Amino acid sequence: MAEADKQRIAGVFDRAAPMYEQTGVAFFDPLGAALATHAGLRPGERILDVGCGRGASLIPAAEAVGPSGAAIGIDLAVGMVEATAAEARRRGLAHLHVQVGDAEAPDFPDASFDAVLAGLVLFFLPDAPAAVRAYARLLRPGGRLVISTFTEVSDADKEWFEHFGQALGPYLPPPPEPVPGSPPPPDARLRTRESLVELLAGGGFSDVRFTEKAHRTVFARPEQFWDWLWSAGMRGMMESIPAQDHDDARAALTTLVAERLRSDDGTLGWATTIRLTTARRP
Repeated sequence: MAEADKQRIAGVFDRAAPMYEQTGVAFFDPLGAALATHAGLRPGERILDVGCGRGASLIPAAEAVGPSGAAIGIDLAVGMVEATAAEARRRGLAHLHVQVGDAEAPDFPDASFDAVLAGLVLFFLPDAPAAVRAYARLLRPGGRLVISTFTEVSDADKEWFEHFGQALGPYLPPPPEPVPGSPPPPDARLRTRESLVELLAGGGFSDVRFTEKAHRTVFARPEQFWDWLWSAGMRGMMESIPAQDHDDARAALTTLVAERLRSDDGTLGWATTIRLTTARRP
């Protein structure tokens, strides 16, 4: 089941790749740049970005380490790899290399990197502890793992998700019955500092440090929210809406966004907080 889950998620992101961060909504790029900055990368360093997507963290990381360093990205979604490689060529980043690879089991020699970056990916992995152990193996002594995850669900988040569910619920199939003993869904994993400390310490890391960063995703018009949901991980849910219901579902979601996401200044935006975590291999 774990391998099937990975391939399912990879398929969603592969289909989303042409739209990923291309809908006029800035989400992954600013958060990826924040992760790369938080990593404190220096010229000449070698870095690995796991689950690199279209290069939100990988490209600024490559720019930080410069041509004397190396930036390698892996992703299971072929479409993401192809798009990132094309962007690297366009920018002339010859020291950036991207290839198809599993973020849970990256295949590189021991102690070959100064830093491993994992932006909004660990909670997708069926076996995150195995992934973290692999990252420790790939890092040189003193090397750092820098990850981003979502924080605890706030009361405002709960209220928004409730309204979101009411808007799209009539067009979605009934959720499957939970299987006893199955892990929580990805959006519920690794949301606390305690869960991250447990994961990272179990993988051999120490000196775990946290920083929280607030981000507001701005939409030029309410209709844009629908396109944005199709452009990343939520696409898996959106694909379950029957095609004949798309117009009605889009209208319901557009109404919700117009009513619930408008700020006092008139702009439309969705607020979230990202946790940036750094840990070191002793």
